[in-house]
Amino acid sequence: MREVDAQPATTDLVAHITSTLFGALDEPTLRALETELESVHLAEGEILCRQGEAGDSMYVLVHGRLSVTIQHPDGSRVVVGELGPGDCVGEMALLTGQARAATVQALEDAELVRLSRAGFDRIAERHPQIITEFAHAISPRWRGAQLAGVLANLCGEMDAATFHDLQARLEWRHLAAGETLFREGEPGDAMYIVVAGRLSFVVEDAGGDVLVRGEVGPGEVVGEFALLTGEPRSATVYAIRDTDLVRLSQPVFEDLVRQYPRVMLHLARNIIKHGRQAIRASAPTEVRATTIAVVPTSRSVPLADFALRLVEALTAFGPTLHLSGERFDRCYGKAGAAQTAEDHPTSIAITAWLSERETQYRYIVYETDATWSPWTRRCLRQADRLLFVGEAGTDPAPGEIEVAGPLKAMGLRRELVLLQPEGIERPSGTAEWLAQRHVQAHYHVRLKVQADFQHLARRLTGRAVGLVLSGGGARGMAHVGTIRALEEAGLPIDFVGGTSIGAVIGAGYAMGWNYRELVERVRSFSSTRVLLDRTLPLVSLFASKKLTQVLRTLFREVQIEDLWRPYFCISCNVTQGREVVHREGALWKAVRASVAIPGVFSPILDDGDVLVDGGVINNFPIDVMRDLCGNGIVIGVNASPTRHRHREYRFGPSISGWWVLWRRLNPFTPAPPVPSIVGSLMRVLGVNSLYRERAVRHLADLLIQPSVEGVGILEFDSYPEIIEIGYQAARQALAAWMSGMSMVEGTQGGISS
Repeated sequence: MREVDAQPATTDLVAHITSTLFGALDEPTLRALETELESVHLAEGEILCRQGEAGDSMYVLVHGRLSVTIQHPDGSRVVVGELGPGDCVGEMALLTGQARAATVQALEDAELVRLSRAGFDRIAERHPQIITEFAHAISPRWRGAQLAGVLANLCGEMDAATFHDLQARLEWRHLAAGETLFREGEPGDAMYIVVAGRLSFVVEDAGGDVLVRGEVGPGEVVGEFALLTGEPRSATVYAIRDTDLVRLSQPVFEDLVRQYPRVMLHLARNIIKHGRQAIRASAPTEVRATTIAVVPTSRSVPLADFALRLVEALTAFGPTLHLSGERFDRCYGKAGAAQTAEDHPTSIAITAWLSERETQYRYIVYETDATWSPWTRRCLRQADRLLFVGEAGTDPAPGEIEVAGPLKAMGLRRELVLLQPEGIERPSGTAEWLAQRHVQAHYHVRLKVQADFQHLARRLTGRAVGLVLSGGGARGMAHVGTIRALEEAGLPIDFVGGTSIGAVIGAGYAMGWNYRELVERVRSFSSTRVLLDRTLPLVSLFASKKLTQVLRTLFREVQIEDLWRPYFCISCNVTQGREVVHREGALWKAVRASVAIPGVFSPILDDGDVLVDGGVINNFPIDVMRDLCGNGIVIGVNASPTRHRHREYRFGPSISGWWVLWRRLNPFTPAPPVPSIVGSLMRVLGVNSLYRERAVRHLADLLIQPSVEGVGILEFDSYPEIIEIGYQAARQALAAWMSGMSMVEGTQGGISS
């Protein structure tokens, strides 16, 4: 801003600004305010402030007229308003120091009163009640500015009269952290637009378990489908953090549709787009965080180092601000401000300052103190997600902040980061940490390993990459070739899941084995002599002792919780008739259940229930991975044939096994063309898998389908050829997919390896 003529304000001007913004101040505060106010005179055409300049003061127009002009990114300028006597310019600058949102110019000679932010701070130090009065006075304008930005995105451009009419019909609501907006099953009589804060929506399944179905933040809508359809609420919605939103009732919605059809059509299109994304994501639980609080589980945790490296990783996905107590004091410009109590009047200004930073940065990492303090409390109230950071190998008991009463009352998503020592082969003891606290996810991170922080950042920002490996017996050796192609393409994998042979290969990859290590392990068991031990077929064709020994040798006593990459595998609980998703416990046992082909290998007992091959119920668990990855990228590899070789069979309504055996042993008679037991079982399983796969394949971003129709279900000896088939299929699919997506960037927001 160019220098303007500034003089001490007269008594009349002091009275004017006091009545306009500060309500009833006591005499000492009025005298302090009088010393800080200046009178400013502008000639016609003179510019008061320019868009983008630092906001270091506020003005109140006493006489004259001012124009307000906004320059769009394309360089075009639009006059968005005109100010007259009594109007304010830059009032938020006193609380936040935010940049000027527009250029303000005098249309005629004008007189204004100026109050600098530095002067306001000097008054507030001696008379903190001035902040409360000021915040109360500008609250309607502040809310209006926030709402204007949200409605512009949802409803498109609208004139000032339309906006003011719409604003007048919306009801403001404030939810404290943990407070419920509405519950599942309640009447859907209104929709809500989030202006600031964050909401989570959960549902209760048939078993009574509460499932997180997603989150919404500023500019997003909740409750829209119940409003449009008249059906009851399909989920319970509550505030993750302090949240401001506006309510649009059904009668008002119907009136607005009649009065402003173009605006409401734009809103309806955004609602439909939001609904399609939710359907495509299959109700994701891995949601994107924007403000993250990192909390130490003990005072010895190197939290500052961790936060610095996390910020560096998040910056790959957008501008990121790191705020510890000391960093906040420096940015805010006042020593000790971080430790301001929430009930102190100046806390309003701090909250406004932080809210403004959320509009300037894509992500904010709040580094709490090592103990419960005003700054720690503020970090938690500002956060969308909590990361508890602990050191592996130390006491897993919850720390001082974790057990604090106020934290327990907050409904935030909580996750655990375990810092692992350098050079460790594999984490251990994770189950003890998880048993001590309720968290939705956990991570293993080494402070000096950049890839670990990139993995963490992808998951926090909703850009995780999941790999799903199907069942298929020996055909699943193609998965090893697929992993080779993924490694050559430099595509990072954050989640691994699979069924049957896909569970075996996926478990090895989750342990950290690369392609060459996987080939070595595959070579060790790719022989029918190693895997198969025939027995009297009362329970199964094979005793499965050899299979069990192979899996125990491969995976030893590793627990799923201790894997570097999050992992799951699928089995079928035939006792209860349901799908089992294994995400914890002994790795070998989970995999053993997932490969227990009914009638071929013996089943596994789990707390008295019988578990068999996951291919019975979900041979290609893309849906499970989509739930974990949310809006991230899901890569599916299907090693089960989409069609089977046609064979001409010749047999009657009954077949004697003895007759078949005799014909096969007799060199003078041809072997009869009849289906085998294993073949029939696998074909039956394949029919269900084929229908299930067709129903969920749309959930995958990339589907790789190796041509394995000519490979037998137990043809493990042909593993080199099968691996090559998978490699070539994956190379071709990846090349087409990545070229079409410009190396994956731009669809899901990009990935960083």
